[in-house]
Parts: sequence; structure tokens; C-alpha cells
Amino acid sequence: MKKSGVRSLKKGIIEDKKLRSWEVKKSQPLNFSTSQLLIDMFTVYFLLLTVLYGCVSSKKIEMPKAQAKAIEFNQRGVNAVEAGDYERALIEFKKSLSLNTSIDNQKGMAVNFLNLGRVYLLTDRFNKAGMALRRAMETGAALNDQFLISEANASLGRYYDLMGNNKEAADYLESAVSIDRKEGHHTIGNRLNMLATIYKEDNRMEEAEKIFNDALKASKDYGIEIDTADSLRGLGDISLTRGDYKRARELYENALSIDKKIGNATQIYFDLFSLGKLSIAEGNNQKAVELFLRAYSVADNRGNYRQALKTLDKLIELFSIMGDETNAKTYSFKRERLLQKVRPLEQEEGMP
Repeated sequence: MKKSGVRSLKKGIIEDKKLRSWEVKKSQPLNFSTSQLLIDMFTVYFLLLTVLYGCVSSKKIEMPKAQAKAIEFNQRGVNAVEAGDYERALIEFKKSLSLNTSIDNQKGMAVNFLNLGRVYLLTDRFNKAGMALRRAMETGAALNDQFLISEANASLGRYYDLMGNNKEAADYLESAVSIDRKEGHHTIGNRLNMLATIYKEDNRMEEAEKIFNDALKASKDYGIEIDTADSLRGLGDISLTRGDYKRARELYENALSIDKKIGNATQIYFDLFSLGKLSIAEGNNQKAVELFLRAYSVADNRGNYRQALKTLDKLIELFSIMGDETNAKTYSFKRERLLQKVRPLEQEEGMP
């Protein structure tokens, strides 16, 4: 088995990051081994983990019932994320964490903290996300598990990015990239994409372009389609900024084609939103409305309130510019109703 414990997974349990693709086949048996724990990764840009026990031989061994049940709960959580049911995912990950804690399964606890932190990010519960991800980092560091440390660094990088602290985000992501290069982890394309995004947000376009191209090469070499799509989308953003609309459209459409092929709803949202921005730049507001409506439908049906609100803002702005006051009012009302769901989440505090 590879040193990193990461392997390409079959389609089934998890679609794809972050991220981002690594997917576990639903019918794959849980084979137990005393020698190695495999941690297989799911990514959406900000990643999720699912744990399996891989075997060096075909011989199965007994394991504590609590540990087996914890794996089952964790897997249910991963399935719930795939279905867009983030609240169910949190429930299952908390059950898994409770069982792992009861038997002092430190590695299992680290994975649970990562999963909880990432779902909290997906649902805009940033205080809880930060606390869970720091616990994951502490636990991974105590175990000296380089894969878990890399995962925690990447997730904290995403956390600080969403909090608007690009310097801190870049520091964590650079640490993740450094570990992945040294250890030969297949996750490096994902880390590079996130780091390039930080540079792009800081208007460091030449550096961002180079890193996106490095990520694209690594992702293609490892056959990680979701990371390939992320790289293409990032390069599309740079082309859009430079006014090269033809190139931007080609890159965005290639990313959308890949994401539709693998059925990754989160990434499809990003692709549609990017194409909407491009249409505005090209002066085609009607086309932009069509694309943003499609993006909104994806986000709304996935329960991603942050993405849905962001898209509603664009739609309201466009309808107002186009003089369509009826739709502007309709979507303003949708936005207000959605905000009523988001506000209670923003007030939540405390540990998972």
C-alpha cells in the first residue's frame, strides 16, 4: 500500500473536494487489518474524509464493536453529505465521535473532527468549524500522522480563507502542500488549487496561474478529475480577469463537462456561477440570468445557503438592471426567507 494511505476510489459512497475524485464503492467490504488504517478522501474544495480498514492480506480479524459502529456512523455521515443533508451528516459524525472517544480511538477522533469541521464550514457555522478543525490538528500532530496533519492544514486554510484572513490561509495551505510533496500524497492538486485561489484573491495573478497549472498537471497525472476541473475553473477566472472571454468560456465549459460527468453538484454550482459572471462581462445579461437561475437551483436543492444567497444577490441585481421589477421583488422575497433560515445558524456557538 502507498505510504500516504490514499488511493483512487470507485464511484458510489462519495461523489467527487474538496475535494476533489476519491469515492468509496458502497458494496466494498470493511476488511480489517492490524497493520494499517486507510483513510480515503472525499473533496469538495474543502474536503471530507471517510475511513476504511484496508487489508494487507485477505485475512479478517476481530475489532471492537464500538470501533466498527463508529466507522458505520462516519460512513452514514459521508453518505448524508453526498445527498446534501448536512444536518443528518452532523448527527452521524457526532455519534461516530462519541464512540471513538469512548474507546480512545485517536485516529478515528481526528477524522471525525475533520468531518465535523468541514460540514460546519459548508453550513457557515464558522466558530464551530474553527474549534473542530483545531482539535483535528492537535490530534493528528499528537499521532504524528502526516496525512491527517496535511488534511487539517488544508481545512484550516479553507477556514481562514472564508474568514477573510488570506495570509493565515496561505500559511496553512503551503504547509499542506509541503507535506504532500514530501509524502507523495495524491491530494496535492487539491491543496495547490486552494493556494492558487488565495493568490488569485490577492490579485497575484501570475503566481496564481503558475500554481493552477502545477495543480492541473498533478491532478491529470493522478487521474483526479475533480481537482482537474478545479484547476480549469481557476485558470478560467484568470482568463476572465484578463478579458480573454473566449479562453475563459472554453476553460469553464471543460470544467462543467468534467463535473457533470462525475456528478459533483457542488462543483457544478461553481461552474454555472462562473459562466454567469462571464456572460455579464460579455454584456449578455439574459444569458447570465439563465445561468444564475440554474446555479441557484443547484445550491438551493443542496441546502447550501451561502451559495444560494450569493446567487440570489446576482439575480436581484440583474433583474433590477434589466428593469424586471416583478422578478426582482420575487427573488428579494426568496432571499429574505432564506436569510431567516441562516440567521439562527450564525448565532450558534460552542464545540461539536
